[in-house]
Amino acid sequence: MPERIPEDHSRRREQVGGYTVAITSYRLGDVYHAKAEIDIPGAGARLAAAQDKDRAAAEEKVLAEARRLIEKR
Repeated sequence: MPERIPEDHSRRREQVGGYTVAITSYRLGDVYHAKAEIDIPGAGARLAAAQDKDRAAAEEKVLAEARRLIEKR
């Protein structure tokens, strides 16, 4: 199996329930991978991860899960 290299990186920040959440995504082969983390330097508190054939869909999945987890607290 050939080694796949992550491409098409993106990182943005969103405000969710008073927290800054970093949404990071990249494409690996034909699939986009996304993760949401509380944006605290050095903390790296991952809230959610998702995959989809479309970047926007993968990012929306992790953002929806981050909202659910933050609003639940």
